[in-house]
Amino acid sequence: MLRNAVSKRSVISISLGLLALAALAATNLALMPRAAQAYGGVPFKGTFTVAASVTPNNGGMTYCNGTAHALAVEAHGVGYSTLGALSLSLQKTIDVPGEMHGCLILTAPNGDTLSAIYDGTEGAPNPNNFIVGATGTLTFTEGTGRFRNASGIAHFTADFSTIYPASSFLGGTTTPAQVMASYSVEGTVSQHDGHDGDR
Repeated sequence: MLRNAVSKRSVISISLGLLALAALAATNLALMPRAAQAYGGVPFKGTFTVAASVTPNNGGMTYCNGTAHALAVEAHGVGYSTLGALSLSLQKTIDVPGEMHGCLILTAPNGDTLSAIYDGTEGAPNPNNFIVGATGTLTFTEGTGRFRNASGIAHFTADFSTIYPASSFLGGTTTPAQVMASYSVEGTVSQHDGHDGDR
């Protein structure tokens, strides 16, 4: 009789303990930021080769609610990442040296897109027209297809090289400056629809 009473008390104590842990876990989940609750958070790492056209930002263009820096840049490229092959499209304004801010879209071969706000800084060009070691952050804000409702952050480093500067506005003409860039990106992408993405 005593053994049954002890067993019932033990079962009740264990059940109440498990119920309390479940309630605590539910409370913690409710208080977590959305990115921490995400399903399918995956490491994101990639490299991209990019060509860009640079013009004076005479019209005061801004992208992704940023500041109108001195130069406007439109860039396109391609690379490979842990999420597969991706093309890159970027519109930003920059100061050289100084800040960079804009909107970036990565597109998979099937058309799925991953959008980010691009923030960074770059130094002055060296005598060979290279800017080495620019750094920044991509803040993923949304996506389509397998990237639907994506969020996350990735950090980038980049090197820029102006080609034919004397034939551009840098040399006194009205032609845009042409720039080649190499990006290395690493961070995490979280997806909120339960899909891990195709890798």
